Amino acid sequence: MEPRPSYAGIVFWRRSLWNGLRCVPVLMTLDEGRLRAGDRRGAEVFAAPAGQVEARGTIFGTMLLTVGGHRYALVGAGATVSPSPSREQLRRLDELTARAEPVPDLASWWEALARAGVMVR
Repeated sequence: MEPRPSYAGIVFWRRSLWNGLRCVPVLMTLDEGRLRAGDRRGAEVFAAPAGQVEARGTIFGTMLLTVGGHRYALVGAGATVSPSPSREQLRRLDELTARAEPVPDLASWWEALARAGVMVR
């Protein structure tokens, strides 16, 4: 069996539609068939096998992921008041992209997710 490619990139989790301070960077990875996201402190936001994740887009360019019954609204960039990725997230991203394909923006995630078995609508 051919190994699946790994992917890693920073996206922003829109925790509130109205409060830009609640739009936070997450390090999203797709590795060995599992999709994961970690916050600025390294805490896990979600993790699940790709086949158990659903993704759909909105007319505003937001990716809505449903993972374990919870919905996560992801965007490519935070609001001007959103925090930047942490040093730890950037360090981890550099570490991961030494063996994973970097995903430069939210739009680039769609194809990778579909290939991994995420139900994309």
